[in-house]
Amino acid sequence: MTDRTSLSFSKLEALGNDFVLIDGRITPFRPDQRTAELIADRRLGVGCDQLLVLEACEGPAALCRVAIYNADGSMAEQCGNGMRAVALWLHQRGELDHEACLLTAAGPVPVRIEPDGTISAGLGTPDFQASAWGRAAEDDAWTETVDGRGQAIWGVSMGNPHLVLDLSQPADPEQVMAIGSHFQNHPRLPHGANINLAWREDRESVVLRVHERGAGPTLACGSGACATAAVLGRAGLIDSPVRIRQPGGELVIHWNRPDGTIAMSGPARHVFDGTFIVSTPELT
Repeated sequence: MTDRTSLSFSKLEALGNDFVLIDGRITPFRPDQRTAELIADRRLGVGCDQLLVLEACEGPAALCRVAIYNADGSMAEQCGNGMRAVALWLHQRGELDHEACLLTAAGPVPVRIEPDGTISAGLGTPDFQASAWGRAAEDDAWTETVDGRGQAIWGVSMGNPHLVLDLSQPADPEQVMAIGSHFQNHPRLPHGANINLAWREDRESVVLRVHERGAGPTLACGSGACATAAVLGRAGLIDSPVRIRQPGGELVIHWNRPDGTIAMSGPARHVFDGTFIVSTPELT
């Protein structure tokens, strides 16, 4: 039997990376892949890059747990901009004063409302081991022919898998699609990856375009910005802090390398609230 249920949601965005947030802490909401995909659909549903479902968690260590669904209904381990958007939503509801901890499948994410109104989130320590972001290998980089030319590829995990390509000029939309498609179903990426196309403007500024796993090209990606800063910083090509500029705006990334944690800060916005009628047996 299928239930028709009216779900309350909030629409949020962080640098144009947009989210549908559903508070499932009192009445749990566990959508199947098709339901999550429908909610994310920009014509048939609300429309978003990721669906964020808040879940209750025990103990004082974290304010709540956040389940992350990509636009194609698949689940993600981490979403940096999404955690900043959740922090804003909780702050506006009076549940988060200045700082708190959120839980994701990748682990705890400390979030903070900064005095200037921006929101920061910490994504832990970048993991460069190939086994963390892809198939086990001897190193975290290789060279591959991409878009007709040899290109150095670096891998890193921010709790979710990333590849970073250091380009000689900013990527255009066609390159984002072509290179992103090149790495779909790649043999070194059994769990897929976010593809980060970076161009170093100088040591303090990077222009970034991201093809996100399960969502495609997005206006911004928080974990992708952190992954890019970690890879380029580890190679000695940029300094910290670094400004990562994406189509939706700018994030500032701090990394106390080589073994420290990495954090981002930037704006987020509550766009609107609404209700969505969903017919699914997965609502419990």
